[in-house]
This record gives sequence, structure tokens and C-alpha cells, in this order.
Amino acid sequence: MSTPLSHTARILKLLKARGKVSNFELRKVAWRYPARILDLKKEGHRIRSVHDEGTRWFYIYEGHEDDEEELKKENN
Repeated sequence: MSTPLSHTARILKLLKARGKVSNFELRKVAWRYPARILDLKKEGHRIRSVHDEGTRWFYIYEGHEDDEEELKKENN
């Protein structure tokens, strides 16, 4: 039997799958989604927040900081 994913892991999976997710969608995954986004950023994930209108924001996944390091190593 598999272990359920943590809120942080579920948010990361959603961001990677979709690329762009609204705060309304993230709130369905975790009420304290801003704290989970901050945890992911501290782990090296690049996530940009963009205000749309009113209270809607979008979170855009732009990869992990190690992704660039791997590309640099491959190109040298």
C-alpha cells in the first residue's frame, strides 16, 4: 500500500504537471499553500507568483536550481 503524499509533494506534483496553477486550486490541496510554496522555494524550486486580477494569483513552476547546474555540466 502506498503512503499518501504530503501537501508539499502534492503541490509540487501539480505544479510540474500543469506548469501554472491558481491560488484557488492550491487552496484545495493545502489551506496553508503559501507556506508549502515557501518550503519548495527553500528546497531550490523556482516558482514565480503572478497576480492576475482581484484575489487570483498564479504560481508558475520554472524548474529547480539544480537543473541549470546539470545543463552547464553537460555543455562543458
